[in-house]
Amino acid sequence: MTGQISQAVTDAKPAEVTPRQVVRDLLESNKQALGLSLPRAMDADRFARLLLTAGNTNQALFECDPRSFLAAGVACAQLGLEPNDARGLAYLVPFKDKKRGRIVQVIIGYRGMMDLARRSGMVSTINAFPVFSGDIFTYELGLEPSLHHIPGDHDEKPSDLTHVYAVAKVNGDPQFVVLTRRQVERARAQSQAGDSQYSPWSTHFVEMAQKTAIRRLCKYLPQTVELATAIGNDERPLVLTDLGHIDHEPADHDDAIDVETGEILAASAEPEAPKEK
Repeated sequence: MTGQISQAVTDAKPAEVTPRQVVRDLLESNKQALGLSLPRAMDADRFARLLLTAGNTNQALFECDPRSFLAAGVACAQLGLEPNDARGLAYLVPFKDKKRGRIVQVIIGYRGMMDLARRSGMVSTINAFPVFSGDIFTYELGLEPSLHHIPGDHDEKPSDLTHVYAVAKVNGDPQFVVLTRRQVERARAQSQAGDSQYSPWSTHFVEMAQKTAIRRLCKYLPQTVELATAIGNDERPLVLTDLGHIDHEPADHDDAIDVETGEILAASAEPEAPKEK
């Protein structure tokens, strides 16, 4: 009996570390830094669980460079936006970079962009609306701008989108931006997320069109540091070393970063190509 047990122990192999475990360990070892990035009202443990839940929902995120997953998580924490939930504040999306391989990118949703705009305290209201074929829609620019929209009684099909506009009140003064369907398509073409099967451009086109209008409008609104950062780095892959310092490979499970003075910079990336079935 003893010999059999001994043989079983001898033949036993170490359990293989899964990509999810690598990401989980990386988040755990950087939980303190993650917490320093979050607003006071947010909890680091809960935020780390949200990031893991995002990966559980889309396993392709765990197949990306774990450090890029951490960088995306820290970026969301710095903006105070919880990713990949029903509110659509922000999304973690897998991409394929020519030099870095598979990485994770943050895409801010239109509700997340509106939330950031309101934080200045000078924007009392902000919203965006889609315009479809069959709607009554007119607008004028110039010294006395005006906008008039009466939605029609029809299905809101993405293919029928003609315009999208964003409106805001700054200290009671209304401002708006209108984009045509062609301008929206041009913005999508310029986005690194435009053609990815995981991108909200593919799954929530109308909402992303609204976000494009809000993003354009936000350039003319009072900006917080968070809003300026979001506009400058939205839909771009992030580099962890630009968020702070990192010494080791993720397989060591002991990576640690300092996010207090890091700046988010952009890197060139291409959307992750859909897997062949």
